[in-house]
Amino acid sequence: MTSSGEYTVSETARAAEISRQAYYKWLNRRLSLREQQEREVLEEIKRIKKRHQDSVGYDKMVRLLNKEGRLSYRVGIKRVSRIMKINGIRADYRQPKRTAREQNKPIKMKTY
Repeated sequence: MTSSGEYTVSETARAAEISRQAYYKWLNRRLSLREQQEREVLEEIKRIKKRHQDSVGYDKMVRLLNKEGRLSYRVGIKRVSRIMKINGIRADYRQPKRTAREQNKPIKMKTY
């Protein structure tokens, strides 16, 4: 352990039971095609989310991504849902308003 409290590369590699060479090879690797595409999709999701004031869920997001055609490939609902979930992106939604009649009624609790 160094004086700053961080572990050296050798110590980290030994703890992970890999060689230093393997660590550096992993560190300097190229991103796979899938990783590159997912970064592109994430950037587009963030752009659309900002433009629509955070009111887009994953189903509408898929339609917008495929309709706008900024990506050179189509994306599916599962992929968009997973990327949004991993990055903590959620749609803001309005709470349903209660009418005056509903407000006067007592809330019924479920009995089991």
